[in-house]
Amino acid sequence: MVNIATSPKQNLYKNQTTQTLEQLEKRIPPVSDKALIDLVNGIQINQDIIRYRKNRGFFGRLFDQITGSDYDRQLLLDGNLITGQEALHNWVLELTDSLKISQIGLQATQHSLLEARNAIRKNKKNLQNQEQAIIALTQQLTQLAQQVDHKFREIENRIHQLEIRVSANEELDRIISAWEANQTYTNLPWAIQIILLTKEIFRSAVITYELETQDTQKYRQLLINKIFARSQSISQNFFSISEILDISSQQLTPEDLSLCAAILETRSIPQQRFNNTPILFSLGTTLELAQLPPEMKPKKLGKSATEICRQQVSNIPRQMDIREFITAIVQEIANDSLLQLISRQDNLYS
Repeated sequence: MVNIATSPKQNLYKNQTTQTLEQLEKRIPPVSDKALIDLVNGIQINQDIIRYRKNRGFFGRLFDQITGSDYDRQLLLDGNLITGQEALHNWVLELTDSLKISQIGLQATQHSLLEARNAIRKNKKNLQNQEQAIIALTQQLTQLAQQVDHKFREIENRIHQLEIRVSANEELDRIISAWEANQTYTNLPWAIQIILLTKEIFRSAVITYELETQDTQKYRQLLINKIFARSQSISQNFFSISEILDISSQQLTPEDLSLCAAILETRSIPQQRFNNTPILFSLGTTLELAQLPPEMKPKKLGKSATEICRQQVSNIPRQMDIREFITAIVQEIANDSLLQLISRQDNLYS
């Protein structure tokens, strides 16, 4: 391997060039792509020289040897390949590490690197005097191509995450805006409104965001705050869970009662899901009790439903304040939706 020494003056020039490139990147971001592609194009000059020598006939090669052209061309090729590999390695590593390089720039760079590597592999038999240097350069080009490919996959992953986040934001804004404008869940009791609203949100792109990113805080907390801000008319003091269940069933019309009971149906849902959704179970049970004939209907529906929940499912507080109630509803529905989505995916790939 030929070792090319670098003078202090050359190092100073390289540092100045690097600083200049960094300044240009800040002012004009596309300059990174241009610099990287131009750098790799230098390899293609060597490729053209190799191709020219390969295509020369016997008399052409004899004439080149007599005139000295072949020797000069060999010096040019060897010089380009050996003295350029260190600079190529350093520059490409520096440029591909910058987030300013675009997806298109990385594609073009990776394509050029692979072409150059293949050309060197095909023609290295013609470079016997520099075989070790060519092998080392081929290995470096392979490594660089792999690093660019890794960078490309990272960019694709960031784009995917961005698409998921944008989609979740749009879905959340659309659903909440419609609710705040009284376009959805009109004439329904407050507790049932926030339950159905939360169910709608966590069946949208928001649940996909949580599954992909493992972030179960961002949109849940945002939704809790949105609901709380619009629920100022509800008592800020502690209230009885059984009483709010009673009020919710009493405020429903017969048609809405039947509809909401069907949406929150408890009889057909597996027992293990209720262990994580005691409030939803209690409300669903309250609505089912409300549909019983008068002679079979308990006097206090909410109290009966919460007692059934404590006996068959899980213990729930007897009292909550408004934020605790909203938080419990959002967490129950979000966790249940996420677990169902994971379960469906496991069944799909099992």
